[in-house]
Amino acid sequence: MADSARSRARSPNRLAVSRLTFTIAIANLVGLMILLLGSFAVSEYRESLILAKLEGVRGQAQIVADVLAQTAIDPDECLAVEQPVRTGPDIAATDPVPVCGRNLRAEDVAVVFNRIWDSFEGRIRIFRAPDDGSTVVSDAQALLLDDVVLREDRIDLEALPPIRQVTPASAQWRALEAARRFMSRFMTGRFRRAAADRTIEQELTEAIASPVQAENRGWSWVRLDENGELVASVSIPVRRVHAVYGVVTSEIGGIDELVGKSRTAILPFFGLAIAAAILSSLLLTAAIAQPIRQLAIAADKVREEISAAGRARIPDFTHRKDEIGELSGSLRAMTQAIYDRIEAIESFAADVAHELKNPLTSIRSAAETLEIAKAEEAKKKLMGVIQKDVARMDRLITDISNASRLDAELAREEREGVELRKLLTDIVDLYGATHKDEQARVALSKPATELYLIGNAGALGQVFRNLIDNAISFSPPNGVVTVSLAAPTMRNTPAQITVEDEGPGVPGDALERIFDRFYTKRPAGASFGNNSGLGLAICRQIVASHGGRVFAQNRLSEDGTVAGARFVVELPVAR
Repeated sequence: MADSARSRARSPNRLAVSRLTFTIAIANLVGLMILLLGSFAVSEYRESLILAKLEGVRGQAQIVADVLAQTAIDPDECLAVEQPVRTGPDIAATDPVPVCGRNLRAEDVAVVFNRIWDSFEGRIRIFRAPDDGSTVVSDAQALLLDDVVLREDRIDLEALPPIRQVTPASAQWRALEAARRFMSRFMTGRFRRAAADRTIEQELTEAIASPVQAENRGWSWVRLDENGELVASVSIPVRRVHAVYGVVTSEIGGIDELVGKSRTAILPFFGLAIAAAILSSLLLTAAIAQPIRQLAIAADKVREEISAAGRARIPDFTHRKDEIGELSGSLRAMTQAIYDRIEAIESFAADVAHELKNPLTSIRSAAETLEIAKAEEAKKKLMGVIQKDVARMDRLITDISNASRLDAELAREEREGVELRKLLTDIVDLYGATHKDEQARVALSKPATELYLIGNAGALGQVFRNLIDNAISFSPPNGVVTVSLAAPTMRNTPAQITVEDEGPGVPGDALERIFDRFYTKRPAGASFGNNSGLGLAICRQIVASHGGRVFAQNRLSEDGTVAGARFVVELPVAR
């Protein structure tokens, strides 16, 4: 039930809602959103727009200040006032010096505004200087002489929406207003708070105290006006020589609108980027998510087909030279290895059944004959047959059990450094200690150097013991089985271990078949049933797990006749 549900969840119809597809899309869109918000909130972008506004405002404030300095000051009514003077940005204020009293004639200020400034725009206020000569302004309203709002001669036409479409009480208006307030606070919240901390009194104080020889006279930056609107403001002192007679403050709003329009201009490009991100996500989905989903579905089918004794195929993406292609190749190789293992297990089970059936058939036939046998000699002969077959079955079951556990043991084994010369010496010494009369003797031709490999000493010892036992079983009485170890002659070549006997050799057509399971063909006269036919198969399996190979050859004498068999084991050594 759970497997079928999982398979349905991975069906191709569900590809559109793949979590990997969403992950790809979100990963593409998050970067774009961060870029968009960053372009909206970056201070350099906003300040460049504000500086452009200030340049225009400064120009008209400078003109007004220069005109007032020439027309609204009466030098004949000069009253001496002590005032500190600064002549540069890095020069400290001097001690108070007597300068002309600071005052502007209000009637002249009004005349100036009535006669000019048709092309000026914004709000211009004229403040007189403090009467006591102070450079600190505490109440700007008390010093105000004139406050004029100048606008260009133009008519703006704007189509209003239908009355019932968007009203302050509608949900649409409230949503848009909430979004506008949120974006305003998010984008310019800190900037507006800093502007709100600046007052007109601070601006006038900075303008009066500004150095005479400064490149840009007065004070300029943004602040909030009485209505809470963000304005670009410039205050220029009205000076004649060092005396400050008043301050011209020129300000203009529309900064938020200007920044908003500039940000709106980015949105079409952002829309194109969104479309490109979505297209990229779809292409990545087709190139990555879809093949991975197909591989997952195929893997589920492999599992289901194995349970149903069938065979499913993994999609072949190996033509792709990327990780998806590598994953496909690995899954295909793994699946093939699983099917090969299943076939090997089936073949092994069939061979086991066949090998066990032979002695069982012999035992049953001998038991049935034993019931009707009359002569004692015949009964003894039949009992001997039964005992031999029982012993043969015992050997078969033991070897089959060892062979069936071999794969798991090789997978769980811990590899370590193995010194081949010492391993072979210990094995040969053991055969020397247990040597029996008329049995072939085992001799070792020791190499001159030590050779190490990474492997399992127990499993390798079983390989060499099986080969030596096999050689002894084919050797004549008092023969010699020679074990030798040859070091690699070139870099990246394996070491060779050979086991040679003086027996009849191996038939030419059986040099490979002798490594098959349960292959027990022996020369005429050899005892039957003493071997299970699994020894050489186990040897090849263990050697292959160590990255080597084992094969058989025939030894030839000088006259070309077979002088015995030779088994060669090649193993990679540690460098």
